Amino acid sequence: MAPHLSKRELDLCFSLYAAGKTPVEIRDLVSRTRESLDETGPDLTTVRRALRGATHRRGPAETRGRKPELTAVKLRALNNARVRLIRAAKGEAEIHLKDVMKAARVSDVHKGTASRHFKRLGVTWRAPRAEPLRGSAEAEERVAARSGWKRLPGNYFTHQVDAIIDNKVPPIPMTKRAKTHAKKNRVRGHLRTKAEGVLKPFTKPKGNRNRVNPGAKVHVAAAIVNNKVRVWHYLPTLWCADAACDFYAGVLAPALRRCRKGRRAFRILEDNDPTGYKSKKAVDCKRRGLKIPPIKLPKYSPDLNPLDYFLWAEVNRRMAEQSAPANESQSAYKARLRRVAMGIPKSVIRAAVAKMKTKAAEVVVAEGGRIPSD
Repeated sequence: MAPHLSKRELDLCFSLYAAGKTPVEIRDLVSRTRESLDETGPDLTTVRRALRGATHRRGPAETRGRKPELTAVKLRALNNARVRLIRAAKGEAEIHLKDVMKAARVSDVHKGTASRHFKRLGVTWRAPRAEPLRGSAEAEERVAARSGWKRLPGNYFTHQVDAIIDNKVPPIPMTKRAKTHAKKNRVRGHLRTKAEGVLKPFTKPKGNRNRVNPGAKVHVAAAIVNNKVRVWHYLPTLWCADAACDFYAGVLAPALRRCRKGRRAFRILEDNDPTGYKSKKAVDCKRRGLKIPPIKLPKYSPDLNPLDYFLWAEVNRRMAEQSAPANESQSAYKARLRRVAMGIPKSVIRAAVAKMKTKAAEVVVAEGGRIPSD
């Protein structure tokens, strides 16, 4: 039977374990030392029980002097444990810092120290992001669509797709109060201290309590043609099958013939909303009358449509930068909105459309789920 671990060997085991050595490596090092004395090395179970504190009771931990530091090895173990626990929970339970420290077996470091180092990595307590209505079938459809897109040339969406279209119902802030409210809601954060969060300049309107009537809403259908907003059409009614057919025949088709001369059929990328785009009437109008075959876009995929992930936000940003009059009529606002949208430089829109190939590749890596650039 091998001799028990001596006090010196026990100290060596704990120091090696703190340095990141595994129990197997520690056992080998202790055995190598004993071989020089013609003694049998300890077995692996003895080393593991000693490291767990199941044997060789030691005195109470020293609480005086400098506290144990959080080394890079321990911080990496904490971060790995955090990711592992969150993935294992599958969004059904909360994972707190104490759970992470227990799973990483880093109990000798103060909780505040671990929290402070996590903040330096950008890991803080944040509310979960709302997941789109996307199930396993929709995720598989997104991956399948990307599999077809990967064989396309790099300039396919910027040069070979004739139009990329979408529709939206943005509010029209017609009063000074509504414009101020809209600007405050667009602010994403401040460079401030924790105590300054209660001061008025650092606050923003709260959801339902501070709701402000913007004055009106507008129904707009837009299209990117030749890497430029060539169509910005205000719909007289809500988007539906009839409105879609009128838009295809009376607005989009003439714009395509004007901007994409020499083509007999036009290839467009559009939303997958069944309300107007995929309605039977709109499908027949595109296929038979106008020869506009749409590219199949997966369901619940706004991250693959440049108007959703770029254009609407860019128009709002440029509108906010302008010094608009305090009280603006609806017609004046709509005219200014159209000028801003159609005035976005071609190079800016081309760069946004070119990201579609990269975003599609991220969809495959995420297995059809949310992508990092979303």
